[in-house]
Amino acid sequence: MSKGIDRPQKVRVLGALVTVLLCLVAAAPAAAQTCQPYICYVDLGPSPAFICPNSNVYPPAGLRSDPIVITADNPGCDTSFWKAAVVQVDVPQGCTGVEVLVQYSGTPIGWTVDIGDSDTDNGFGGDAGSLPLGQNAEVQVLNQTLSVFTAADNPAGVDTIASHLLALKDGALQFVVKDQFVSWGQPYSSLSTPQLQQLFFLPSSGGNRTIYVGLNRVVSPVNGQNLSRNGCGARHALMWVR
Repeated sequence: MSKGIDRPQKVRVLGALVTVLLCLVAAAPAAAQTCQPYICYVDLGPSPAFICPNSNVYPPAGLRSDPIVITADNPGCDTSFWKAAVVQVDVPQGCTGVEVLVQYSGTPIGWTVDIGDSDTDNGFGGDAGSLPLGQNAEVQVLNQTLSVFTAADNPAGVDTIASHLLALKDGALQFVVKDQFVSWGQPYSSLSTPQLQQLFFLPSSGGNRTIYVGLNRVVSPVNGQNLSRNGCGARHALMWVR
């Protein structure tokens, strides 16, 4: 049974990191503030918490935490300990994308990461047609397998363009999501589709510049508890725009 050890000191350390980084941002010269690295911290343990100081980047309405739900995908998870969350990241103009750092406790079970540019992403690519132009690329971690799916105008057009079995027990995983680009590690890997336009859609001006991050669940529904695709093992997460 996967159950993380609650470590209050780790929460304090990560909270302090957020404070220090924000102080560094405030002290940076004006020329370096084209994109301020606004940060959001998420605690996915029994006392869930968000530390997301900028509501324009991390809207309060876009932060949701719920108890996990046991399904066929995550039978060994402890519902009294683990929480699931969704974070909406509105990438500001002047920033190129978002980075997501996920820290694992124990061996992950089920769905622990789901990152997409559509609010109806729910795993395995595609969406419910909520955005135009096939804006539904997706990267997911199911158990210890990371997969990347292309954007498509219909489910039949979705392709799996990466699939990697990782060793995530008590480890960490970092993602970078930009326009037509995604990377992850360690070990480091990346994909870029500037010509084919098959990955995340973050135009330099106008259009949708929102990325959704599901933690211990898939993204959809962003305004409700997910009842079908949950997981456990993602204990802490940091995300920041870049």
